[in-house]
Amino acid sequence: MKAVYVVRDPEVARVLVDPMRRAILSFLREKPMTQAQLADELGLSDASLNYHMKILKENGLVTLTKKVAEEHGIIQKFFSPAACLFVYDIDALPKDIARYFYPQSLERARSVISMHNLGIEAHDAHSVNAISDNLSRLLVSTAKAYVKKEVSYGNDELIHEIYGKAISALGKSTTNNSTPQRRKQ
Repeated sequence: MKAVYVVRDPEVARVLVDPMRRAILSFLREKPMTQAQLADELGLSDASLNYHMKILKENGLVTLTKKVAEEHGIIQKFFSPAACLFVYDIDALPKDIARYFYPQSLERARSVISMHNLGIEAHDAHSVNAISDNLSRLLVSTAKAYVKKEVSYGNDELIHEIYGKAISALGKSTTNNSTPQRRKQ
């Protein structure tokens, strides 16, 4: 599977606005799964999962990885995501689509600040939003170096590496920027 898919196409982004489709891709990142396995994991009916999988397949976001014949002749089809990590290029997307990814970017920024204790003070929404926008852009620029790289299933090390580089760049940019401020040590 490819390491990174940078989402710039508005049609693909529209598909990924749906959180259930993002959840499907997240489960498939761990290992190839059948639609029945996915439906069970996600608590979806077969019809609902079929609907989402059809859209994901039509847009090249999932692929058929393997077919396995069972004892009774039933063929099990296993699916994988098109990439390990999907990064949304909000600058390339129309605002009416990009706005759906802002909350995800905002939560990502909050988590990064908390988990990595970068020493950045962001006391107001404007500062947090600036960090969110900056981190989203840094993730896109960092991820571009990985687009053609292939990875194995369940490879979270790559995600940590990409985020780590983006976070490092975020830390460097905050020392050169007036917003947000770096905390005095």
